[in-house]
Amino acid sequence: MTTPALSTPPKNILSLKGSMTAYALLQLADGSTLEQAILALQDLMADDNGSMRHAPCVMAFPGWPELPEWLEDWCAAIRKAQLIPFAVQYQSDTWKERIHALGLADLPAPDASLKRTKRPSATTRRSVVVRQQVRSGQQIYARDADLIIMAPVSAGAEIMADYNIHVYGPLRGRAMAGVSGFEKAQIFCSSLQAELVAIAGVYMLPEQFPTTTQHVQIHFQDDRLVISGEPTTD
Repeated sequence: MTTPALSTPPKNILSLKGSMTAYALLQLADGSTLEQAILALQDLMADDNGSMRHAPCVMAFPGWPELPEWLEDWCAAIRKAQLIPFAVQYQSDTWKERIHALGLADLPAPDASLKRTKRPSATTRRSVVVRQQVRSGQQIYARDADLIIMAPVSAGAEIMADYNIHVYGPLRGRAMAGVSGFEKAQIFCSSLQAELVAIAGVYMLPEQFPTTTQHVQIHFQDDRLVISGEPTTD
């Protein structure tokens, strides 16, 4: 009896690529108990009407001297709420061993000193200008700059900027401003039809959009995104 030869997998069957995809950030106040955290999560998801179901999320514990002893139970509660925890923001390198033991990635917490760093003003920072339509599957990232698009952004496209985003046309696809953590970034567009918008990692899905979808301005306020504009006209 002959042993069948093992098949050789085709080359380039798997690739690893970076992405600026947005995620939800679950920040837990210092000193909270597991019971308090679970109740707060239940309230949060009840108010969400299902728009965040199955969303990837990062757990954060700002101000905590150590990770809570019940971190594993907290992960289980988040999964039960139909969110997908994949990482923890760490305040200290000593946290990493526990994070990795749960099969999670570690992400450095934002450095408060970086937020105090003076950033270039709107009059001095550069702009990246795109004059053609951004088509499905394309990704554009304006590093250390505003992004100005003088044409439509198609569904399935992804546009990102460290500062503001201006779209002079319909905005479909995904738009993420302030991706380096700049909370004063804004998104402007002629018509909001996006699959997702985000500023400084805080995102909003179409189910959460108001009816004001023409000549839209989106900004970050009180840990959430605020959309203003004009109602859609028939």
